[in-house]
Amino acid sequence: MTAEKIFGVIEGFYGPPWSHEERLSCIDFLEQSGGNTYVWAAKQEPRHRDQWSEPFTHDEREGFAQLAGRSSAVQLAVGITPGDEATAHQLINKLQPARDAGCSVIVLSFDDLPVLDAAAQHQHLAHEVLHTLQLPVWIVPTHYAGTTSSGYLQRLCEGLDPSIEVMWTGNAVVTDTITVAEAEARKIVAGNRAPLLWDNTPVNDARMRGHLHIGPYMGREEALRDVCSGVLINPMEEFRASLATLTSASAWFKGQDRVAAWREYVEQHGLMLLAQATAYRGDDHWPGESPSRQWWESVTQMSVDDPQLEPWVSAAQQGARLALVALSVLEAPEPLTQREKSSAVHRLLGWGQYTSRAARTFGAGPRVRPIATQNDDGRFVFDPSSISESVSLVDDLVRQALRALER
Repeated sequence: MTAEKIFGVIEGFYGPPWSHEERLSCIDFLEQSGGNTYVWAAKQEPRHRDQWSEPFTHDEREGFAQLAGRSSAVQLAVGITPGDEATAHQLINKLQPARDAGCSVIVLSFDDLPVLDAAAQHQHLAHEVLHTLQLPVWIVPTHYAGTTSSGYLQRLCEGLDPSIEVMWTGNAVVTDTITVAEAEARKIVAGNRAPLLWDNTPVNDARMRGHLHIGPYMGREEALRDVCSGVLINPMEEFRASLATLTSASAWFKGQDRVAAWREYVEQHGLMLLAQATAYRGDDHWPGESPSRQWWESVTQMSVDDPQLEPWVSAAQQGARLALVALSVLEAPEPLTQREKSSAVHRLLGWGQYTSRAARTFGAGPRVRPIATQNDDGRFVFDPSSISESVSLVDDLVRQALRALER
């Protein structure tokens, strides 16, 4: 690993973008933690994607200037998703003001486009931007996941300027593990070009929206740092909660203890209980199948100073209250009286509301993630594990309590 390795954040999720203040704070975080890159590429930024051909507004240009000038250690990359009919002239005219504002890198985002026959056009656009604006160019290709080649990927990489980075998300769009072997395989099919990893974690956009990801950065082999040209983390819409995983990823990138760094962060910011309450079985921070009564009581009293996290805090508190009622039934030393049974049932009536909440807690399923790779045609293939059944700890306890009450 060399000092030139790229490490940072790519704000590339679907959903309401971060505020300008959050972006500035992200650059501050990266400077403090050893990162060197912030990428402006949120899908719902109007002039990033849907209105890509429109000039950046005065406020956007001013924002770029402030982001670029925030830290001499953190470069600003600006991403654009050009339409199918985009010309080099349009792109250069669009991006020149960003360059003038201090942008250091241009990212051409051709991901999630419904065309796999535009490799020559994508290469042409990248070369024209590179040579005219005299800035580094990175590409998010239309074929960005998996380890197989395709006609699109082969045509894109053949003759592509060696300075242009080509991004890759791993063997799937979202994945629990990324190995050195997978990165090496991707390098081969991308013309022997080391992949720039767009790592879709802790992102929780689109169909993952009900899930909150506050866990440590796991499942990435240590030597991946050396095989890839860099790593860019795609965070959640919830900025402050994303910093837990980013702190862990930063430690991993520097060869430090990623779990210890994560634990220190969540404990310092009062997020440990919420992290555990929003975890899933198999996660490093899962609270276990039988948390203590004391733990459930702590969750009911949990306080998190972040309005963005309120839906999950509220859901976790309601679930914990239900769990405590269920435990009172299951752990009663003597048979309950009719009055006590009626009281317990009354307090458990909130179970229906709890299960209908969009914010998922305590392992509530179904857990839906785009565990999709791309085949040798460049087309997406979804793995059945994209949908996983999961019963929440609360649901399990309430069902047990209802059976006991019926007896």
